Amino acid sequence: MTTVVTGGAGFVGMNLVVALLQRGEDVVLCDGGALPPAAERALKPYGKALSVLRGNILDPEFLRGVFSGRRNANVAHCAAITSSPQREAREPAAILDVNINGTIGVLEAARQHGARRVVYVGSSSLYGEALFRQKSVHEESPVFPETVYAISKHAAERMCGRLRELWQIDVACVRLGTVIGPWERNTGARDRYGTHSQLVDLAVRGETAILTPHEIRRDWLYARDAATGIMALLEANSPRHLTYNLSSGVEWETPVLKWCAALEAAFAGFQYHVAAANETPNVSYTDQDRCLMDTGRIAQDLGYAPQYLRDAAYADFIEWIGRNRDFYTKPGN
Repeated sequence: MTTVVTGGAGFVGMNLVVALLQRGEDVVLCDGGALPPAAERALKPYGKALSVLRGNILDPEFLRGVFSGRRNANVAHCAAITSSPQREAREPAAILDVNINGTIGVLEAARQHGARRVVYVGSSSLYGEALFRQKSVHEESPVFPETVYAISKHAAERMCGRLRELWQIDVACVRLGTVIGPWERNTGARDRYGTHSQLVDLAVRGETAILTPHEIRRDWLYARDAATGIMALLEANSPRHLTYNLSSGVEWETPVLKWCAALEAAFAGFQYHVAAANETPNVSYTDQDRCLMDTGRIAQDLGYAPQYLRDAAYADFIEWIGRNRDFYTKPGN
């Protein structure tokens, strides 16, 4: 089986590419940006099983080249602009263009070239205020997207549903929770840099992290589990639903302090403490406390269960950083 991964050099895309290759599949990695040295090193052993194609998903000619000769391929559409408020204020039309029109273009190319299935990788951000006001959210919960990013992800998901009906194509969508783990970086399309990755940056430089007093409450999703869930949806015989929540489904206890302790044990010179009254934290936390995402649908339909909860995720992440420290350092540092 061949799988086309758009946004394959990005955070979730790269984790998915590696997981697919490890499963023995052929992968077409599509992205507009260059791979960092750590990624090139990780992908080198897979040789001809991997094709790397650089281009813009808004370019129909590029998409034709991606899909040409690859009939019956699976498609994981991960490409998106994950925007900050600053970019949303500066270029909302560009965000909508990539996140919505880019999705339509991928669906059209997949249809024309007989793709087996398209999995649209969406976001839990479309739930909006429901994430902060309810005890949990499931796929039928009301959605209240507020940011340009969330609005675009919701619109793209709905477009997947509408075109699935009109074009009779096989499309399914996942709504990712808050992902942490390997390969997160600012690619030019990803403005938001997660708390865990900020702490890694400080740790590999041997600096001190100054934390806010409040621990974040949410059901973090380790990147390897995100890849596993997406693969389950790609490979399922006939998914019963259009949308699936994909998260760990359980709250991680004291996730930031536990991560800091793991980093302190692994990296000489790294220290951390909670900010005193006269100190300014140097780590920004991701949004605010969120409710759990109900993952019953993906568990029942696809047999998905997270393998990397807090301690397992942190142990694996520490081991990965040790092998890929250059991913977090600039030349000469």
